[in-house]
Amino acid sequence: MKKTLIKNLVMYSAVIFASMTALQAMAHIGYGGRDFGSFTGATLESLTISNQAVTGSHGWIDGTDADWGDSHRLRAYRFHLDNDADVSISFGDLAYTTSTGTSVLGGINPGFSLYSGLAHLAPLGADYDSAPGSVALRDADSGGAFTEGSFRALTDWRITNDNNDPATVFTYVGSAYDGSVDYGSGVIAGGDGIADNFVSQSFHLTAGDYTIFVGGTDYSDQVAPWDSYGLEGVVSVVPEPEIYAMLLVGLGLVSVCANRRQNYAYS
Repeated sequence: MKKTLIKNLVMYSAVIFASMTALQAMAHIGYGGRDFGSFTGATLESLTISNQAVTGSHGWIDGTDADWGDSHRLRAYRFHLDNDADVSISFGDLAYTTSTGTSVLGGINPGFSLYSGLAHLAPLGADYDSAPGSVALRDADSGGAFTEGSFRALTDWRITNDNNDPATVFTYVGSAYDGSVDYGSGVIAGGDGIADNFVSQSFHLTAGDYTIFVGGTDYSDQVAPWDSYGLEGVVSVVPEPEIYAMLLVGLGLVSVCANRRQNYAYS
């Protein structure tokens, strides 16, 4: 009887610890499976990332209000540009298969914000909203006002980890969202006007590292429990016109040289 009780207590403690660890991990900003990689910016390039999901359908729009939003209601993606280029970013809903094999239907109306900069990466500790340093940053940046989290969808924001590392600064570049939303303060800028579970926007970007935060636009969906929603993202890179022109000229010269060698071989 005593052995059984001890065994049950150990199992219960393990479950509680695992649950707390999982919740903590969810609240940290990371790019696992969501790295679009590095683009040269000198050629036409495109990459798609599928089979990702976000919890809740309100993460992005919540970051547009006065008390900000919780970053773990969004998904963070990253990419790097070697050269200046025009970049098209698109996100749409997608059926998502969970770790237990359950298929979760799409249905989210996505919104995203693009920032210059990356979150802290290993071996540094991961950033999260409730880290003491992050709370201090939120208090400083909000003037002591109440905030739900660190995420701000329409401007720069800061966050950090538990290691007293210098704050991560996400410098706002631009944003876009599916449909048109007014939750009482006027229509939020950046909507595409058509709520069809898909949003796309193009940006002219300089070389560097970028983070995209993606979430839903249903402002009313702020009471747990929340569903999971599948996401598919696409980043496409088009070289600057002068670089593309130089590339075409280069290809033309290669073709001319090849033809000359071929003609010389048959002469």
